[in-house]
Amino acid sequence: MLIIYTNNGENMNHKILNKLENMIHVSPQLLRNPIKMKQAIQGTFNVEINDVTYNNIGELVHRIDDKVLDHYFRNVWHGEIKRFKYSGPALIGEINKLKPRKVLDIGCGYHEFKGKIDNLIGIDPYNDNADIVCKILDYHPGEKYDAMMALGSINFGSTDKIFAELEHAVSLCESGALMYFRVNPGLPHDRDESNWISFYPWDANFIVNCADQLGVDILDLRTDSHKNRLYFVWRTK
Repeated sequence: MLIIYTNNGENMNHKILNKLENMIHVSPQLLRNPIKMKQAIQGTFNVEINDVTYNNIGELVHRIDDKVLDHYFRNVWHGEIKRFKYSGPALIGEINKLKPRKVLDIGCGYHEFKGKIDNLIGIDPYNDNADIVCKILDYHPGEKYDAMMALGSINFGSTDKIFAELEHAVSLCESGALMYFRVNPGLPHDRDESNWISFYPWDANFIVNCADQLGVDILDLRTDSHKNRLYFVWRTK
């Protein structure tokens, strides 16, 4: 099954869309004045957008959304891996005992597992500590991985975007690879800078249904000890 993710109106960040449409409704002159539009965006979303032209409003929403994520995860967010019972430091021994040839950390953040998990490569679109700075759907390595982690990184946007990222993650893995996930069931972060982020509302049913569609086995599924996150492990066939 192949789902192609496209940036259309159905999968945009509706928090940003609704606010932007309200801003234009109150001040329609924004449509004719790019300088005022840039100022309004910066004053509302606390991000700077250089190009405010668009063919449909979804294009501008996606630019703002990407800048909001970039600002939050580059300048505000800090990792808390030590506070997670299953998806924190316990993964170091769990993965190293597999004697992995190559491990991928999707959305590695500050790359806190680097030097601790053997043969680890970290990718992240918003953190220069990553080995490779890119989004998961833009990552096309020449070889596959026998272990993978995505700890809070596949969690932003609509269902088709989330599924596309999961599908791509599976495609990056060898047969029999173990995939370790931590996901947020749609709970907001406690920083104001995260208010415009669309956190996907993960639940157990979605995890099970995606595993069935992607042809992977579920080895573990439980609530982690910190902030009610969900932890699960898949194995590719």
